[in-house]
Amino acid sequence: MTESCDRNPLHLSATCSCCREAAPVAAEAQVSSGIETALLHGLFPAPVLRRKLLKSVGAAALLGALGGLLPIDTLKAIAQEKKPLEKAKLNVGFLAITCAAPLIYGEQMGAYAREGLDVSLQKVPGIALIRDKMVSGELDVSQQVMPVPLTMSAGLGGNQQSIKVLTILNQNGNSLVLANKHKDNRDPKNWKGFTFAVPFDQSHQALQLRNYLAAHGLDPDKDVTYRVVPPTEYVSNLRVGSIDGFFGGEPGGQRAVYEGAGFIHLISREIWDGHPCCSVTAAESWITQHPNTFMAFYRAIVAASLYVSDKNNRGGMAKVLAQPQYLNAPEVVLEQVITGRYADGLGNIKDDPRRVDYQPFPHYAAAVWLMTQLRRWNMLKDDIDYKKLAEQVMLATDASRIMRENGASPPAGGFGKETILGSEFDSSQPDEYLKSVRKG
Repeated sequence: MTESCDRNPLHLSATCSCCREAAPVAAEAQVSSGIETALLHGLFPAPVLRRKLLKSVGAAALLGALGGLLPIDTLKAIAQEKKPLEKAKLNVGFLAITCAAPLIYGEQMGAYAREGLDVSLQKVPGIALIRDKMVSGELDVSQQVMPVPLTMSAGLGGNQQSIKVLTILNQNGNSLVLANKHKDNRDPKNWKGFTFAVPFDQSHQALQLRNYLAAHGLDPDKDVTYRVVPPTEYVSNLRVGSIDGFFGGEPGGQRAVYEGAGFIHLISREIWDGHPCCSVTAAESWITQHPNTFMAFYRAIVAASLYVSDKNNRGGMAKVLAQPQYLNAPEVVLEQVITGRYADGLGNIKDDPRRVDYQPFPHYAAAVWLMTQLRRWNMLKDDIDYKKLAEQVMLATDASRIMRENGASPPAGGFGKETILGSEFDSSQPDEYLKSVRKG
């Protein structure tokens, strides 16, 4: 017989189906002390948010992840007493794409204000610029496309800085779009000479596109050309014929259909279901200098993410996001993305409720696959410890250290498997994967 978080919201138990749903813990590895319970109640005093967190990721995993960002003594201090925020006014960067919904709803639902934060959302037009603003310190916290926080931490492209992924903003929510002139040319084998827009060379969009082309027999380095284009300019470039297609975040794909400039060849979920798109990131130095502010913002963004991930809360979301200060896009376009009932530009109406999702917790496996792709295509010149980098950057599900410190046995490691284009990727064996796919 299992306990229920609804019956006993203050408990922490490995026998509770809610607490172990996303991170199963064997009975003998149960955390029996009251330290973790006290930590959870101090760090997440709102009962509803705490229950949702336990149900989503599990107590040990959550504390293990937070313990990877702040020393356990710091977490205990935050939990034991309400300390003043080191910084109440924050500049938070976002991109004008549907991925940003949790950041926007943090403002709309008052989640930031409830934590005592005065957040100024800064709309930034491109990935390189939003990265540079974080490096320069203009932004305290920022949206960033994956795997850029990993590449920044690895020093790829210069400006090496330890960046942490607080949460994943969204899964899926991208489209591979072609110009209307290619409606009768749907076979990627025939796409030699195409020019594709991507938001950034080291983005998951560019990496997924390369993987898709390679799976269909093309050489992604030689057979097509890539052009870095801000998400707000996909459709205009498609319309004037400067590109043949793009792989990018919504509402770009749906707007191309709406404006008669292109059609949706595939939504990204059809390539890699559940893939991470954007993340909420902060510099490690900022987190360690502002631990109370970090926890306040973390609570707020998780609450907003869990809210928008609930399909029951999607009503009216398109209207909110459509506003000029946010996405500045037609409401009817955003509605199709958010609900998953959409026109594909080929005369079909499709239904996919998971076209975009907003589950906040990162996973190591996705981070490892993205970094192996950078090595596969020689953007990363040398082999690295992909698993170690994922553990360093992602606020994820490795509970080992905190559990050991409190006398408990850790759960199994967090390097699982992903299914991409129908093929299984084992993140615990990145080097073996690379041997199977790398050229020369």
